[in-house]
Amino acid sequence: MFLPVTVWAQTFPDVPENTAYYGTVEYLQAKGIISGYPDGTFKPEQSINRAEALKMVMIAAETQQGDKGDLSFPDVLDTDWFSEYVHKGVSRGIVEGYTDGTFRPDKNINIAESLKIILLSFEVSLGDAPTVNPYPDVDMRNWYASFAQYAKNRQFIWPMGDGNLHAERDISRGQFADIIYRFMYTEEKGLQKFPLNTDWPVYTDAANGYSVKIPFDWERINADSQTIFWKKDLENNQLSWARIFPNGGTMVIAADENAEGLSLQDYFSHIEYDSDAVIQSQTLNGYPFTSVYIASTNTYDYYFELPSGKILVVYSQTGDGLNKPQLIEEIRNMVGSIRHYEGPPVASNEVTAAEQFLAQIRANILVKGAAEEMMALFDDLTLIETDAIGIGTGPVDYEYSPTHNVTLKIERGSKTILAISEEKSTSF
Repeated sequence: MFLPVTVWAQTFPDVPENTAYYGTVEYLQAKGIISGYPDGTFKPEQSINRAEALKMVMIAAETQQGDKGDLSFPDVLDTDWFSEYVHKGVSRGIVEGYTDGTFRPDKNINIAESLKIILLSFEVSLGDAPTVNPYPDVDMRNWYASFAQYAKNRQFIWPMGDGNLHAERDISRGQFADIIYRFMYTEEKGLQKFPLNTDWPVYTDAANGYSVKIPFDWERINADSQTIFWKKDLENNQLSWARIFPNGGTMVIAADENAEGLSLQDYFSHIEYDSDAVIQSQTLNGYPFTSVYIASTNTYDYYFELPSGKILVVYSQTGDGLNKPQLIEEIRNMVGSIRHYEGPPVASNEVTAAEQFLAQIRANILVKGAAEEMMALFDDLTLIETDAIGIGTGPVDYEYSPTHNVTLKIERGSKTILAISEEKSTSF
């Protein structure tokens, strides 16, 4: 069971709870940094342009009005909503215009440019220049290497599944906001780096008495009394968790009833590891805890003695690809989030699965082109009406699912889910 799974009270309909940017946008919206679009959405997957990025970060960093001086761009009028932020950014050396004299406010920005804009706006001291490549695809001599190194060290940004930063790719509104959020959160809490599991959803196994936080892009597989969590190696077309791929990882959690009532020390004395295993015992989250690391196989095993007397056993393994450092850090954060659970029994896994399913559908509201993929996840969608005129961009279909009792409003031409109604209806 994932907790919490309430998805009704979010500020933006296209950023529901238990999705990657929910914590980000709620935090920034509460501080008055973001407000979304006139239609009430945030559009987290949409690329962000220079004007939008400057406004967001200037408000976040509480940048005072810059001196306009003789700054002028033919494509930035004083009446433009972004004029103030452009002048602030340029006068402070955070951004600059192009050699042809334009600013190009509607031009998308990439990862490298985003890191520079955000860190300069917050007047961050980057420290010494990197002496090694921050990422496999970021040479330490690149102009943005120091920004990438700083963001990596403080976990403000996460690489792609292949372990590379791909700094040249356009950044989305959600990603840009997330870097700002992570910076502000760590400064506010006095932390050296952003705790990865801060906003991860919580999986609770009431029967076995534990809860654990899991990254958004890890899959869960129930296997009788065990639960498997799996990071799929998409770069290498991995289809099953059954073997480790270079950029993939697994974590299996099982609970031993420990009928003999052994302490963790006595319990562990009956387990044999090879001489190359690195074994450490300590207390974690208030529970007796033992970790085992075997370098030759990239395996990390963990044992908890829960207050109930059960022994919680965690077996994990990563591939040996470029994404290995990130996988290790994610597993470390997963293990660090494990807690004893003494709450009420879980009513039904089917209910939880349904809630999670609809959360996934809601996360794709107003994501252009996503409707086809989301519709394929349903087994029983029925077309109940078509608005041939639509909203000016073509026909709008209303598809109803009896199983989930929801209706999807879909713009046919762009394959976009416009809205979801929690009933059989065409009046929304």
